[in-house]
Amino acid sequence: MAYRKVRFEYYHVVSRRTDDGVNQRDRLFDLVEWMNAARALSLAARTYDYRSERVRLDHAYWDEDFEFYFLHFVRLRDTNIPSKARTNSQVEAFELQDDEFLGEEVSALYDSSNNVLMLQRNKYSLGPSGIEEYLNLVWNNDNETIYLRPICPPNSFELARDADEYRKINIRFADLNVATRRTYIDNLRSPLKTLLQGFEEYEGLNAQLVITVGNNRGVSLHNETIMDTLTDIEENPEIFSKAEIAKKDDDSARVELIDLFEHKAHDFATFRMEARATLNHFRIAEEMWSIYSPKEECRNRQRDINQYLRV
Repeated sequence: MAYRKVRFEYYHVVSRRTDDGVNQRDRLFDLVEWMNAARALSLAARTYDYRSERVRLDHAYWDEDFEFYFLHFVRLRDTNIPSKARTNSQVEAFELQDDEFLGEEVSALYDSSNNVLMLQRNKYSLGPSGIEEYLNLVWNNDNETIYLRPICPPNSFELARDADEYRKINIRFADLNVATRRTYIDNLRSPLKTLLQGFEEYEGLNAQLVITVGNNRGVSLHNETIMDTLTDIEENPEIFSKAEIAKKDDDSARVELIDLFEHKAHDFATFRMEARATLNHFRIAEEMWSIYSPKEECRNRQRDINQYLRV
């Protein structure tokens, strides 16, 4: 049986007008009004060219049972088409008719109470920047631009320090040939200091370090060393271009990957994939609701997201 892991990210839907001052805060944007405008268009009229392909909103609706809005976007692909094969014949081309495409889908949950969009990530379909561009194409307002602002926990380092287990740390160093880097390296307190001093002997420009406990369950990287490493990264960001850490809050919790520099609020869900079947929008929508809904007290990500927005 095959399984698919899907990532969800959270964005604040806002807008800015051409006459807004530099120091003026973003305006909250009512995505329900946008959905009404989009649904008034035919499927063809709300299909737009995007990076040599086409994209569209397939449908958007209010779910009476889940009590949230849901959107379903699709990227219409007609390039890099796979082949098809049978057990008793050779592989052959998978041919599409002139008006046929492969649909790469993305689902979203919209919470109108706080202007939050919970967005599925699918590397083959539209990402947040593509969704943002599509929203503006449909809105077609020269005086107003819609933005999806990533929602982030208030302090990723404090979040990283609060854990029972550390499963992996992934660090990418900034250019190592800059003389001023040596001053920062001398101030480090973790084993990164020795590692960086050793890297200099290679006379390389960049380096990446990944340390993991592997597949062993119930074990962790050394806690005090991780604490020192987090402090080094936080106090000397000039040395690093990337830093991620995978942690578990307790034995029953899932492993959470934290990007220390660009940590977005996110969740994962795992779906069982049936043979000859696609992962359809409604299965994804139900799982999004179970993660986000305040009615699901054990998860209730709406509560967490609201706290992040108040900071």
